[in-house]
Amino acid sequence: MRAIVIGASGFIGRHLMARLGPDQAVGTYHRHAIPNGVSFDGTNGRIDELLGRLPTGITLAFVLHGAIDTEACARDPIGTAEINVEGVWRVLRGLLDAGIRPVYVSTEYVFDGTRGGWRETDLAVPSTQYGIQKLEVERRLTADPRPSLIVRLSRVVGTEVGTHSVLGPWIEEIRAGKTMRCATDQIFSPATVEDIAGALIKLADTGATGLYHLGGPTPFSRMGLVRLLLESIQAVDPDVRADIVPCSLHDLPFLEKRPLDTSICIDKLLGTIDWDFTPMEAICKTLAERHFGPNRTST
Repeated sequence: MRAIVIGASGFIGRHLMARLGPDQAVGTYHRHAIPNGVSFDGTNGRIDELLGRLPTGITLAFVLHGAIDTEACARDPIGTAEINVEGVWRVLRGLLDAGIRPVYVSTEYVFDGTRGGWRETDLAVPSTQYGIQKLEVERRLTADPRPSLIVRLSRVVGTEVGTHSVLGPWIEEIRAGKTMRCATDQIFSPATVEDIAGALIKLADTGATGLYHLGGPTPFSRMGLVRLLLESIQAVDPDVRADIVPCSLHDLPFLEKRPLDTSICIDKLLGTIDWDFTPMEAICKTLAERHFGPNRTST
């Protein structure tokens, strides 16, 4: 594999680069420089110019960049669509024109959340601007006959704080003794960022094309996951308490009504590759020991 990771400075992009290494991939960044990275503006930049600055032999590209803040998309649907739809499509079209197979990373927010266990064959009817924008790119890419891969992700979690992951912010809130409003009716299929990166690479390496779902095999409610984390923390430090207030996702002051159940079915993925996902119990135990155990970190 010789690949480009477009958006390598982000949460998933960093882990993709760590797994691939400099011999297999080159990563691009826009605002946040990364070691050995190449500057590229995914909204306005041209792929042919980017390729002219890179080694030859690239056959694959992971396309991760975009405006991923759901609230930002709701506030400014036109401006974010210029990034998430028009800018991303220019990148994808440029890759296809260069004979490079793109791996477009989409989202479970293409579904309306009225039920769970969503499959690739289910009708996608997004209820948010972010989901609408992602689905529009999916449609354009699917309509192009050239080989491409679309992978819809569910909730991505990790053991790092200060990242786009629900677990890290929860650790900080529990340590600070903050009151946590937590939705009991929001359901997703969480997977670790390490699993997401590894499975993405393995799937792409098979030469797969078309549409796949990628997430953890076990659905969790938001409340269920935070309680699992708290139980793991209390197992190493019984004195820890948390003020968790149950609510509905629709009680929270979002600009749009968020989909409730976006859990996904990954049967198609597991029929294509073998992958053992890290259980959420294990990731919560690691976080608890790291931040609340006897050898806890100070930050």
